[in-house]
Amino acid sequence: MRVSIRNLRDTDLPLLLAWSHIKEIWTYMPTSRSKENLTWEKHFDWWRGRKNRFDWMILVNLDEYGPRPVGVVKFEYKGGGPSEIGIYIGEVTLWDKGVAAEALRLALDEVAARYRSISAVIHPENQRSIRLFTGLGFKKVGKARSGQEEYRLHADFSM
Repeated sequence: MRVSIRNLRDTDLPLLLAWSHIKEIWTYMPTSRSKENLTWEKHFDWWRGRKNRFDWMILVNLDEYGPRPVGVVKFEYKGGGPSEIGIYIGEVTLWDKGVAAEALRLALDEVAARYRSISAVIHPENQRSIRLFTGLGFKKVGKARSGQEEYRLHADFSM
């Protein structure tokens, strides 16, 4: 299985909205919407309002049909502190198959030369994410917003 990433496009928004309604995904997002229905309007407002941020679609090539989208990696530059990276795989049949680790490596390669440290904000019950990030060298550094925990990767993190 070959994993690649490409910039997110407007045409990807319907798929992202569908993935954002998967309970195992939105439950662990740092800005959890567990008590709110994400509408198309709110989703589109988020898209238009993004600043200092890169978003990549994760693609896998499993067969003769070519690459298909399966998830998202996001990277947000935070001027006053470490920049933040996050990931989710929307194609649940590919969870625990190494897709997220490879996509995260690719995204970190894209930003490695520009940023001294990168953090990930992870829900303390999200063991899958904790294993993913610590497996790539992130270390827990403390609490983050909304009861989440912060994991950080420092300057020598080239993948």
